[in-house]
Amino acid sequence: MEDPKDGYRLSYVRLDDPPEPSPPPRQRPLSSAEQVFLQTQTQPFWGTSWTLEILGCIISLIFLAAIIAVLYHYDGQPMPDWPYGITLNALVSVFSTVMKATMAFILTESLAQLKWSWFRDGNKLSDLALLDAASRGFIGAFVVLFRFLPRHLITFGCLVLCIAAATDPFVQQVIGTQMRSVHAPGNSTVQVCNASMYTDYGEGAGPGLNKVPLGTAGAIYSGIYQTQSPNSNEVLASCPTGNCTFAPYQSLGFCSRCANITDSLEVNKTQLGSLTNYNYTLPNGFYFTTAMNMVYLMNATTGLDLIKPPDADLPIILNFTAISSPGYGTTGISATECSLYFCVETYEAAVREGSFSENRTSVSAASNITSYGTEDFAITPDVCYVNGTRREKPYTNDTEDCVYDVSWLSRLAMANSLYPLLQGEGSLFVSNRPSWDTDTLEAVYGTQGNLTDIASMFKSLASSLTLHARSKVCDETAIGSTWTEQTFVHVRWPWLILPGALVLLSGVFLAITILHTRNQYIWKSSPLALLFSDLTVDAPSPLKADPTLKGMEDTSRKMEVWLETSAEGVRLKAVPR
Repeated sequence: MEDPKDGYRLSYVRLDDPPEPSPPPRQRPLSSAEQVFLQTQTQPFWGTSWTLEILGCIISLIFLAAIIAVLYHYDGQPMPDWPYGITLNALVSVFSTVMKATMAFILTESLAQLKWSWFRDGNKLSDLALLDAASRGFIGAFVVLFRFLPRHLITFGCLVLCIAAATDPFVQQVIGTQMRSVHAPGNSTVQVCNASMYTDYGEGAGPGLNKVPLGTAGAIYSGIYQTQSPNSNEVLASCPTGNCTFAPYQSLGFCSRCANITDSLEVNKTQLGSLTNYNYTLPNGFYFTTAMNMVYLMNATTGLDLIKPPDADLPIILNFTAISSPGYGTTGISATECSLYFCVETYEAAVREGSFSENRTSVSAASNITSYGTEDFAITPDVCYVNGTRREKPYTNDTEDCVYDVSWLSRLAMANSLYPLLQGEGSLFVSNRPSWDTDTLEAVYGTQGNLTDIASMFKSLASSLTLHARSKVCDETAIGSTWTEQTFVHVRWPWLILPGALVLLSGVFLAITILHTRNQYIWKSSPLALLFSDLTVDAPSPLKADPTLKGMEDTSRKMEVWLETSAEGVRLKAVPR
């Protein structure tokens, strides 16, 4: 009812109240041209009604640009450590939320305005509820996609609004991480036997009877009795982070070489009644005698000349010669000779996840030794590494770092300690029970006393002595690089294509909507347009709808509606089908 002082007042009217007096007859509806002229006279520039939507479009573009800028800045960089536990994902999520909210605002307001355009050419009244729901969110827009043919601008807007629901997952997929190794504080080292004078000997019972200290003797027994583990060198490395690398480095150590000299054996049979003896001899005079009923397993000695000497003069500690039999019988007799000598070994090493691995890349044993007298000698490798830098002969700088000196008493003490351990015999005389002169000789024999068994023992001995020299005798380290795993940002740019395209499409949809409705009143989602509108039913008799929601929906589907604007206001003109 009307109150001239307070404006218009809305109230409910009971069905049993007497009807109000009929309003005065309306003027004729205005034509389309008149409606357009009326709006241009009563409205300002059409774009001003879309100020908030245009501002929202600008904001969505700004936040899209902010996401791109932040990701571009941190792409390939360490994951930022911001105060209060704020993460890069959280910041991008905030930007994405604002971008999505403004984009949804643009789309819903544009769809709300287009629902009024839907009735300018006449459509079912029930479409009003569908289009109003489409302007309110994803579910309504999704329903409209299946109810309207894709030939109207509304379908395009609903499609963009539905796809916009996937903005957050796509933005989250943009940020990935990669683990990279970076330098970390802390020194990583590996113990080596440096290029200073190698000195490791103790006093003996008399001149020339020097022996190695007890620690080195323990390393000798460990090498003979126990095969060295591939991980035994882990004690040499220090790596605070568990991931370290080392440039090539060198260390003085012990090496061994063994050769099969079975082809140099000469056999001589002697008959004593029914007993046949087999006498095997080598060119250096060493011999081995066995028989079918008097089985000898091995005869070993040290200090004899080598049958197959090395190509170069080695700083040899001792020579070992053995002739052995695999067991009963006179078949399978083999002869082996080995040498233990000083050498300089080149390594490449690294620590990965706390596991130390060291690979020997080359060995050099070229020395200036001329005799095993009372003179110190030196080993000079052909290639020298100084702090990871490769140098080759002739050395002009840092000569002292490329020459490894060895005390002659150290060589003598090592030989004196090894000689009694590697000499003697082994035999099988009583009930297959082996008899050995020394337990160490039994360890040398191994399973069958052939080249494989003996060479394996000498390799283990050299490895044990090298480990002891590097960890106990010498006091030098090679410096490495310490690394730690750090998380880096990895931006997967293709995942940003969809959110960026949606922002652009929402802007395009807004621009098209503004142009499409430029000659209309801009009501958008305001309910006042419906409250102030007048539904006129063009029918011979009044059309009454069931007051239930279903009844009103069924009635609305049977009515074609046109939206008209006149000098008197808004009017919906309905024609029952």
